[in-house]
Amino acid sequence: MAKEGTSIEELTSSLQHYFVTSLRDCEESSYSYSAMNLLEEASLAHILNEQSAQLGHPECTVVGTLFAKRYSVFLMGLFAAASLHDTLLSASPNHVRFNSTQGGAMAYETVVMDGYSLLAFPTLERDLQFSEYVQLLQTHTVPLFQAVALHTGTNIKVMWSLVSHNLQQLYIRLASDQKHWRTDNRLELIRRDLALLIEPFPGNLLAVKLRMFQHPDWHGPHFYVRSYCCLAYQIDTGTAKRDYCTTCPKLDPEERIHLLHSPDNQP
Repeated sequence: MAKEGTSIEELTSSLQHYFVTSLRDCEESSYSYSAMNLLEEASLAHILNEQSAQLGHPECTVVGTLFAKRYSVFLMGLFAAASLHDTLLSASPNHVRFNSTQGGAMAYETVVMDGYSLLAFPTLERDLQFSEYVQLLQTHTVPLFQAVALHTGTNIKVMWSLVSHNLQQLYIRLASDQKHWRTDNRLELIRRDLALLIEPFPGNLLAVKLRMFQHPDWHGPHFYVRSYCCLAYQIDTGTAKRDYCTTCPKLDPEERIHLLHSPDNQP
């Protein structure tokens, strides 16, 4: 991920690699959909039907829940750009474009917010800037999630809880590995940004309390257990075994440990 002192080129590369997000520097875009299409019933139905087909036509609520989980990848990229690079990217439906890729996933495109950037030092002014950004991103995303929830019957509280979980997981990873922050100043910014992200102010949909997983047989990275299941296990994978996430709340501690110790299964 992009780190303190890196160039916009390195940030662009990091966004693409970790968050399948590209930065657009002109009016033209090769991405199929605008986020505005999610606010139009006909185009929303087409997009969700396309994703449903990629997922094997599960229940509508599965499509809606996984949409939120996949869209959280885009939001993670925006917050990583803010906390690591002091760069504010737009979540406005007018600016965001996306493609549907394999398995119902998405690739995203947005722009840098003109005239806006964060201070690179832990000050009250930066805290205010970041808090305003947290609220702005929610303001832009709420109508998209409301439209998807209404169309699929998905619980919007579950959708936001999944987003919050992925964002909190992001900040755990950033703070736990010095290659992401390199200086004590940047680490302090990461910690302050996380506190502001989940601050329980009125209307903060990301203020979700999560339980850290602890087990005497687990010595790997720290991670939170989700409050709600993302329903990915309901996707038909062609096997009789249900495919649960390592962070799924449906697992008991021993089932989780067994899954964590399986090859290629890290939270």
